[in-house]
Amino acid sequence: MLKRFNMHLPIRTKSLCALLLLIAALVLATGCSNNPYSKRDSTASILYVVFGDDPDTLDPSIAYNTNSIMLASLVYGTYYQYDYLKRNPFVLVPALGAEDAAREKYPVTVTERGKSVTRSGERWTFRIKPGLHFQDDPCFTGGKGREIVGSDFLAAFRRMADSRIPCPIYSYFGDKIVGMEEYRAALADVVKSGKDAARAADTLPIEGLQTDPNDRYVFRIMLNQSYPQLRYLMALPFTAPLAHEAIARYGDERLGKSVPDRQKLSLHPVGCGPFIMTEYVKKSRVVLKRNPNYRDDRYPGAGEPGDAALGLLKDAGHRLPLEDGIQINIIREGITSFNQFMQGYEDIAGVSQQNYQQVMTQPGTLSPEMKSRGFKILHAPAVDISYFGFNMRDPTYGGFSEKNRKLRQAISLSIDSREMIDLLNLGLGIQAQSILAPGLFGYEESYKNPYCQFDPKLTRAKQLLSEAGYPNGIDPSTGRPLVLNWENLNTSPAGKQMTGLVTRQISRLGIDVQSHAWLYATFTDRLNKGQFQFMSWGWGPDYPDPENFVFLLYGPNSAMINAGPNSTNYANPEYDRLFEQMRVMDDGPERLAIIRKMRAIVQEDCPVIPWLHNETYTLLQPWLHDVKPHAVAPDRLKYYSVDSGLRARLRAEWNQPNYLPAVALLLLASATILPAVRVVHARTNRKVRRGLKG
Repeated sequence: MLKRFNMHLPIRTKSLCALLLLIAALVLATGCSNNPYSKRDSTASILYVVFGDDPDTLDPSIAYNTNSIMLASLVYGTYYQYDYLKRNPFVLVPALGAEDAAREKYPVTVTERGKSVTRSGERWTFRIKPGLHFQDDPCFTGGKGREIVGSDFLAAFRRMADSRIPCPIYSYFGDKIVGMEEYRAALADVVKSGKDAARAADTLPIEGLQTDPNDRYVFRIMLNQSYPQLRYLMALPFTAPLAHEAIARYGDERLGKSVPDRQKLSLHPVGCGPFIMTEYVKKSRVVLKRNPNYRDDRYPGAGEPGDAALGLLKDAGHRLPLEDGIQINIIREGITSFNQFMQGYEDIAGVSQQNYQQVMTQPGTLSPEMKSRGFKILHAPAVDISYFGFNMRDPTYGGFSEKNRKLRQAISLSIDSREMIDLLNLGLGIQAQSILAPGLFGYEESYKNPYCQFDPKLTRAKQLLSEAGYPNGIDPSTGRPLVLNWENLNTSPAGKQMTGLVTRQISRLGIDVQSHAWLYATFTDRLNKGQFQFMSWGWGPDYPDPENFVFLLYGPNSAMINAGPNSTNYANPEYDRLFEQMRVMDDGPERLAIIRKMRAIVQEDCPVIPWLHNETYTLLQPWLHDVKPHAVAPDRLKYYSVDSGLRARLRAEWNQPNYLPAVALLLLASATILPAVRVVHARTNRKVRRGLKG
């Protein structure tokens, strides 16, 4: 009897266990958190921001897109930095520098048309602060970052001059620093000969780069011409001090060393900036932690009128950085990024067409929901340009023939930039007429580019198209519509909307537009190799000078020649001559006259179609402070401050678990399982009773 009873007991037990397991699973499910960060990070003073794509590289000699320069600036220190709160004009102040660089006339002998000529150059003397150190890293003796000296700055210039390094700004210096082009050529000869190129790179002389034998904190740069923009360039990571120990250990790619990716200089930066990079997972995140060796850097004590009322001076005099770390999440989809912001897991967000109606009732006015949650919104004009560009080496769309020039002009007239701004940019932005951005010397609001004036009837555009030999967009060689291959970055939903709009606009001419959307790395590679006919691109300033925009069309800056910023490969000798004359001048009537001449040349050649100068809205969480948009300063994140206690509290409020679905499931499960348990229990009791009777 007992044996038979024990055989039936597990049936009832299994049913009860199943019910208990279901209840436990439901409880566990409702107790799970959607917080993507660890418990320790959730309460730490960490800034959480989003990049839409991976940085290209963290090698300061190469980094040249917005994400890469921002990251490099947070890890590497520079001689100058921008005053965070000053605008109109932007103000440079010494960072690693102990004082402003001394600039004096310097006689230099150059060769012109086969003859030696002495002309006036410049000698710049820089003095850095003593006691500055690189971050701790295994490349240094004992793992401790050594002191920075003047020669570390000159190492950066040497590396930029090496033709094996695709430095995009070499052309800024190559023709100006005395002896740099000769060094570049001599080093290239050593490389070809198979000799010790590493040693040659460090020992071949460059006359214009000198240390001071009596003061290791001093270095000098001699120029063969005036170049006031050098101060701006000393605030970019290209000119940041480089430790030869880091280059040697982490496999400087130019020396042909075979090392794992994680050990390359491009992925293992060693600098003296406010942060150290501790983790980089491609397509996922970049983690920065406070650099304990960082210099004594303080939040500015004064700003502009109104800054104090906005709370921008509450941390005046506090040591930087104001946060312990930064986590940059790589999120390509804007909707995903914005959802994380709304849950409190990102500290800053942009306003896009996808979220505009949720964020604002009208430009600059937050919706009631956003106000109730304490969000803040900032508006700022951007110093930038968005444009379309033709490959000037393409046989159909490039070159300087009258036929190809008119073809480009016709396509330019088909672009309705106002429609693009309204539909793609929430109506925010200024219709661009040239590549020079508002707020810079030489920008004239009254100027109207005749090939940027959209006519819905396309009368002038169709006339130019016919004069170019393509009436109604038909290619006479094929009898079919002329094909325009357009390379772009429009892989997101918003990007695809742009693709449809631009394709429709140009197609009204009868031209067959073929869009090719790429990820960033592939796109830039195609531009640098000239593998395109038409592309869409943009530019934000390295420094606030007109040179940094008009040089986008300077011939020697061709992307195919020097990996430079001239992606269209435009090369007009007269434009280049005027550019070289303008770049060395201080602002004034003569400089403005030259800028106007350059603008007129580009207007007729039409290598680019400028369409937008951006205006931006930025959303801030209630716990984020000290944010003032800066169009130029790449290290601005070090000034942001986070109230981590408020963040933790609000995150908990905004992400409370919803138990109603779990309760409903529990009741449903109970209604289903309990009757079965009763049946099993009844059958078991019957069998037990029968056994007792027997």
